[in-house]
This record gives sequence, C-alpha cells and structure tokens, in this order.
Amino acid sequence: MNKQLSILLALLLLSTQVTAAEVAAEKEAEKKPLLDKQKFSVGAGLSYNSAGPFDEVGFQFFAAYDISEVDLMEGVDTSIELGYMDYGSFAGDSGGLWATAVIDGNISDKLGWLARAGFDFGDDNGLLIGAGLGLDIDEKMALRFEYVIRDNIDSIQLNLIYHM
Repeated sequence: MNKQLSILLALLLLSTQVTAAEVAAEKEAEKKPLLDKQKFSVGAGLSYNSAGPFDEVGFQFFAAYDISEVDLMEGVDTSIELGYMDYGSFAGDSGGLWATAVIDGNISDKLGWLARAGFDFGDDNGLLIGAGLGLDIDEKMALRFEYVIRDNIDSIQLNLIYHM
C-alpha cells in the first residue's frame, strides 16, 4: 500500500473515532432520568366523610408528581396524584385507592387554589371531583383544605403535603 493511502486511511479512522466519541458524549449529556425526584410530593390527612345517614372521620395518604410539561396556562401548575383513603367505619372495612389530575395556582404569596378530577377505585368506585384552598407553610410544606365529591361519599379534607 502506498504511503499516501495509508495516511489517508489513518486520518479517516481517527476522524471516525473522534466523531463517535463526540456523539457518545452528547448522548450522555442528553440522558435524563424518566422521573425527577424534585417533582415528587407526599401527603397525608384527615377527612370528614358523609355517606347517607352516616358521618365518619377517615384518613388518607398520597403521592404526587408535578407534570410541568403540561402547560395549560400561565400561572397554573398540573400534577397527578395517587393515594389511599380510608372512609371510616361505615360498614367495617371501607376505603381504597384513588387517582386524580390536579391543577392549582396562586391567589397570593402563600394562598392558592386547586381543583381535581379523577377516579376512585375503592368502595366508592367511580368519578371524583374536588376543589379547595392551599396555604404554604414554607417552601416545602403546605396545608390543603378541600371538598371532594364521589358517587356515594362526599369528603371535607385537611391534608399536609411535603414537596421533595
């Protein structure tokens, strides 16, 4: 093989190695995890539940994930929540899982509003909707006061939420 062809092949091989390394570095820099832990929140609270002639105190706990990619309008945040609620002891063991989409926004620096719509998978299977107010305690914690309507059980809820 002549010297010029050998040099040309060596340069070509070197350029492909450099290009491959650059592409790999760019791919690594673009790699992001599927979920961002700073977008998670956890919460728990008490509820006053009404089911026909019975009124009971129950509890719930839940996890939320901010889906800021859904930009409905300026100043409105969107999240999804998944939780478990115990409605009290209406007929022994009552409660179950629920999942909702939540939108919220600010009224003032510390006071905000929220609305939710979703599905209850527990004893009160079916759609649920709710609305309420949130009060920021600090940048990580907030109190929520909500009214939630399900097919058979309406709830007044007080929840504490912690943003990761």
